Amino acid sequence: MTTHASSIPSFDHDELIQSHPVPTLLIDSGGVVLFVNAAAEQLCNVSRSAMVGRVIYDVIQMDRSYRQRMNDAATSALFAHRAEITLGGRKSVFVDMQMVPYGQSGHRILALIPSQSDTELMGGAIGRSSRAAGAAASMLAHEIKNPLAGIKGAAQLLARKTGAGGERFTTLICAEVDRIATLIDQMEHFSRGQPILCGPINLYQPIHQAMETARARQFPGVRFAEDFDPSLPLVHGNHDAMVQILLNLVTNGCEALAGRDDGVVRIATAYRHGLSIDNGDGRGRIALPIEVSVSDNGPGVPRDIRGDLFDPFVTTKREGRGLGLALVAKLARDMGGTVQHMRDGDWTRFRVHLPVAQAKGRG
Repeated sequence: MTTHASSIPSFDHDELIQSHPVPTLLIDSGGVVLFVNAAAEQLCNVSRSAMVGRVIYDVIQMDRSYRQRMNDAATSALFAHRAEITLGGRKSVFVDMQMVPYGQSGHRILALIPSQSDTELMGGAIGRSSRAAGAAASMLAHEIKNPLAGIKGAAQLLARKTGAGGERFTTLICAEVDRIATLIDQMEHFSRGQPILCGPINLYQPIHQAMETARARQFPGVRFAEDFDPSLPLVHGNHDAMVQILLNLVTNGCEALAGRDDGVVRIATAYRHGLSIDNGDGRGRIALPIEVSVSDNGPGVPRDIRGDLFDPFVTTKREGRGLGLALVAKLARDMGGTVQHMRDGDWTRFRVHLPVAQAKGRG
């Protein structure tokens, strides 16, 4: 057997890390900076000589929970998405922070990957197009609000001439007009990156409004079932956002049952102990014990799109636009919660998990 000398050149690991485009630092078990590559110097706007020998959180300002974990020799790994840090006394930036062990002496490699927006990743062209789309959306919102005001006025006039049975529907029309107008305002805020206003809400109020609206549409062959936990505490959320989430999910379930005479859409609430999420903002895991689920016994979502179900423009409907579930996911996320899809036997389930409202006087 003939052996050949390897043609693969040997690498200087220090030189390789030094030239790596990802900002990278080497810290010891106590968080002292031992090595900084050129990309980290550029990101921090601080020279290598000014960083080496200092404790990492004296160089990079970050949340106390991150400082404690980096200063703890027992913490060898750390992963945080969109962690907010301050570099070199400048304004705060968001990074994906990854810390992994290196060698046997307790040293750790810390990588700071800047979290870029879609506009930054795609360049200025998408920024210009998004601004144009935002302006078009504002004009469209203005044009929608005008007829909405007319619809509400007509419903209020009709309410004066109708009996008690009709008054129920005119009241619903007015409530839906108000909700849609508020939703338009919120969508304009979304385009500017502003968060929705959240506070303590009774979950059953938006559930009742969404179910009333769905029943008024009279989906043939569909029966509604309810399974509620009456002891749920107040939820941290937004009433109109919850109505939109529930109405989208209930409507999707009803439309999935089209043509059947044994369809069931079931809405349920429950308190789930142990559910939590880490948003990567330094606060650690946030409990999400409040669950509201919408289920249907329809055919379910095709397997090939289940992983992309909450992405924009993904849809199984011939006339659909694929924006409903993307909006559901965004609204849930903006309230600090999550939404999940699962296939459970003959049932398709969408589960929204939300935090409990904080008691007054607590941070």
